Amino acid sequence: MSKTPTIDYEKRQALLKEIPILQKEIQHLFSQLDQSYHLHGAEVPVTFGFETDLLGSYTRPSGHEEEHFHFSLCFLGYSIEKPLSKEDRMDLYKHEYAHYMQYNMHIPAEYTWQPGHHGSTWKYCCSLIGAAPTPFYKAGEALLDHDYDGQMKQKTIFHQESKLRDHIKRERDYRAAEGRNVQYQVGEEIQHPKFGTGTIEAIEKLDRSVRLTIRFGDEIKKIDQKWLVKTTKYKRFSDR
Repeated sequence: MSKTPTIDYEKRQALLKEIPILQKEIQHLFSQLDQSYHLHGAEVPVTFGFETDLLGSYTRPSGHEEEHFHFSLCFLGYSIEKPLSKEDRMDLYKHEYAHYMQYNMHIPAEYTWQPGHHGSTWKYCCSLIGAAPTPFYKAGEALLDHDYDGQMKQKTIFHQESKLRDHIKRERDYRAAEGRNVQYQVGEEIQHPKFGTGTIEAIEKLDRSVRLTIRFGDEIKKIDQKWLVKTTKYKRFSDR
């Protein structure tokens, strides 16, 4: 995107009201694709956030994560200054649905040669549903004709840049997952150099981090867990 959206409180509230409309739009598209490929993507939960550096994602089920699609209202919402066009919005949905497909359907062996999050298996799925086979969003990409066959079969097109981008994404996903791991417990005490001893009263798992509600006497502070873990400003009471 050429400009990062600025989202104030009022705009956030307006965007939150648009979620039912966007959910209906996504599920309608996914239901049509499910019927064509005998899948169940429309049954996968869809979540929304306010990320300014991420348009969408698909998360596979694991021991730490529930399967879900996720999209940023900062780019989809009608209330922002420059939302995605309808064509680009639909392409974004298909982009993430193609990720869902690559893990939930049989992929012919000839399309499994290129590794990576956006490798040949994902491009094959893009070719089936008409999604732009490009890792990153470009305005108007959804309206172009794409050489799917060339991108999926010609191994000479395997660019190191794509491999590097996939590596960067995996590193970013790993750091995000690490930031969501809860490392404290409700009732645990920590020592603050200014406020003194504090007691953790609540733990809130956010999209990319963990927020702790800590009581220091009569005061309540909300603190990102990473500050407790990575800085010297906040310490566990037991570590004094």
